[in-house]
Amino acid sequence: MARRKTQTAGPSDEALRIARTIVYYEACLDSEVPHAVARELWAHDMKLPFAAGEHVSADVARLLEERAHREAAGV
Repeated sequence: MARRKTQTAGPSDEALRIARTIVYYEACLDSEVPHAVARELWAHDMKLPFAAGEHVSADVARLLEERAHREAAGV
């Protein structure tokens, strides 16, 4: 019996991973982001939400994650 994909409340994990990678490139490579910030953002697992760290503030992480969700939703 064939399985049908059920509607979910949001984008798939794969869509978010891809969107986070796109957001990373837009934020870090198209802007004047310090190398330490870019390195820290890239070092995290793109399967997980952006998070605050030594070089990334909570506000920046939140904004990047919100942008990734918009990208994944196609907004």
